[in-house]
Amino acid sequence: MKEKIKSYLSDIWKSKIKKITFLMFFLCPFVAYCVIEALNQRSASAFWTFLTGHTVTFVLNYLIVLFTVSIVLVLKRRIAPLLLICFVWIGFGVANFLLKSYRETPFSANDLRLASSVFSIASKYLDGPLGIFLVILIVLALLFVLVLWIKLPKYDQKINYPLNILLILMIGVVSVGSAKIGIAKGMLSTKYPNMSIAYRDYGFAYCFANSVINVGVKKPKEYSAETIQKIKSRLDKAEVRPVEEAETPNIIFLQLESFFDVEKVIPLELSQPATPYFNELKEKFPSGFLSVNNVGYGTANTEFEMMTGMNLEDFGPGEFPFKTVLQNNTCESVAYVLRDYGYSSHVIHDNNASFYSRNKVLRNLGMNSFTSVEFMNPTEYTPLGWVKDKILTDEILKVLDSTDEQDFIYTISVQGHGSYPTYQVLEEPEITVSGLDDDERLWQFEYYVNEIHEMDAFIKELTDTLQDYNEDVILVMYGDHLPSLELTEDELENHNLYQTEYVVWSNCGFELPDADLETYQIYPTILEKLGIEEGLINKFHRIYKNDSRYLESLKTLEYDMLYGDRYVYEGESPIVATDMQMGTYPIKIDQVERIEKPEIFAPYRLNTAGWPEQVTLNEAETETGEYVDPWEYYEIKGNYFSPFSCAYVNSEKCATQFVDENTLIVRAKGVNNLDAFSVKQLWKLKSVVAESEEFIYIGMEEEQTTEPLQE
Repeated sequence: MKEKIKSYLSDIWKSKIKKITFLMFFLCPFVAYCVIEALNQRSASAFWTFLTGHTVTFVLNYLIVLFTVSIVLVLKRRIAPLLLICFVWIGFGVANFLLKSYRETPFSANDLRLASSVFSIASKYLDGPLGIFLVILIVLALLFVLVLWIKLPKYDQKINYPLNILLILMIGVVSVGSAKIGIAKGMLSTKYPNMSIAYRDYGFAYCFANSVINVGVKKPKEYSAETIQKIKSRLDKAEVRPVEEAETPNIIFLQLESFFDVEKVIPLELSQPATPYFNELKEKFPSGFLSVNNVGYGTANTEFEMMTGMNLEDFGPGEFPFKTVLQNNTCESVAYVLRDYGYSSHVIHDNNASFYSRNKVLRNLGMNSFTSVEFMNPTEYTPLGWVKDKILTDEILKVLDSTDEQDFIYTISVQGHGSYPTYQVLEEPEITVSGLDDDERLWQFEYYVNEIHEMDAFIKELTDTLQDYNEDVILVMYGDHLPSLELTEDELENHNLYQTEYVVWSNCGFELPDADLETYQIYPTILEKLGIEEGLINKFHRIYKNDSRYLESLKTLEYDMLYGDRYVYEGESPIVATDMQMGTYPIKIDQVERIEKPEIFAPYRLNTAGWPEQVTLNEAETETGEYVDPWEYYEIKGNYFSPFSCAYVNSEKCATQFVDENTLIVRAKGVNNLDAFSVKQLWKLKSVVAESEEFIYIGMEEEQTTEPLQE
């Protein structure tokens, strides 16, 4: 055997192309992995620390990259595809670096599953010199690979396919075996609540590969029709109060971005309390710690558990069900349960509709309407460009007033969002901070503390408003996760990075015992107290919460409902996606009238934060200086317009000025009778969120109509 190996290596070394291929086969993946890991660790010193302090993990990550490259062993042209695979890995590393520069979540297979996430990278980073540089690099890399493919000779001997396939399998087995040993010894994990920490500790290649392979709820060993039938029989036998006996107040969930009692950070000193009102509510109303799955990011995952009552830990590592299973599948949720009790369900979010695909996914969770920032008129922003949460009070009231039935409103705030600046942003902060040695971290805390202080004031304004509302209201408030401030367990009074707090406020005397809860237990706990006991997951939590197999049975039920044979539904899910309305009210055109050119016509452009702002239109002049205006101007009257509204004539976008929610002014050219006007709500002036019905223009002197034309 020893002689055979020597002969094999000697044969390689005698051939120039074989020798180069052999060296490149092992060296290129190594160099590629060093590049992507250096980008992942974000500094040369951190990369060196990872290499020397986690050497075994480093080698495993290298083996994963090597395994993906090993496919070239069954090809006659090897060097070009080998380099192409390495360039793809480096591309993933660059994408990870760029993504981490503006969000907390590292790059994973979930971003590839959702094309819009990839486009978000392009739109943010592929503009200007950096974008041109990256595009040039990509083109050069592809041309380089193409030239090598054409110029380099093929492998000049018959390929020993059985041997090479065996070698590929051996590399794969060694990689998988090493990973399993690492998991068994605690060096690695397949579950990590914080993806950023996992990528730092376990390496990019391992974490990315894990996100490719481990998706969804894995089939439990005990899964069968009989197992599900036992669970369902127990649920069916349980007593359920009649629908007419349930209490049905309006229910509002208020998910507060990165919100928590910052006074629980032991070394931090504040000039005044940051969240005095929320802390006061904790003493007066039902409250407790809330266990969440993420730190510094993962808003949509908190939403998933809150809305569905399902345990995110049963899903793949770092998975966002909003980006995977819920893209094309409906799921039982609190909205579906409440529908049977006469509720209408809504979501309000002061950020864009398409983030985390909410405009698509919320239909599969039973929501009747979704009011995103494109349907609001924000006027106040944080220094980082996020809309301030005080806008949500009026939006909640609009939804409450928009229906005759009781409402379930899931409200998602954004003001506390990071990343927090490591330099002074606030010139005269209301609250100053001290107690930390790191100046950059002090600036981060100072910014964060003052933002959540304003969020605390918003909570007071909201509860004061709802206190006088003429219907019963329950308001459940909680932080979705801790902020991305590099907190450690030793710095927290409760020594837990995965706990925020909740409060259940009401204007109708609603009572609950104080208790620490998991995120997926909140809605079943609230509904049980109200006597709302229908819904499979809702029933399950009520009946199984003290059972020794509570979590195992929940996982089995989740698998059956989302991935299995749906035995619990007798083979076919009865849950149908809703025809969700975008906006609390649909935008509508009532009238279009031609007008004289306004003194100042100010169409919108995007500011540096990505929000619409007014700009003065440059006016063309003739050589003599006499102004020539080739445009026509129209006033659109209607309802529910916003700064994100843009007018179209015959599907052609027109420069549009927002005046108020009932008025838009449009600049167009060559409009004729019977041309069709419409208004679309646009994110960043390009992505269409919703649009009005077409309005047929017939001229000022004639009747105008939205009715379809008769042939």
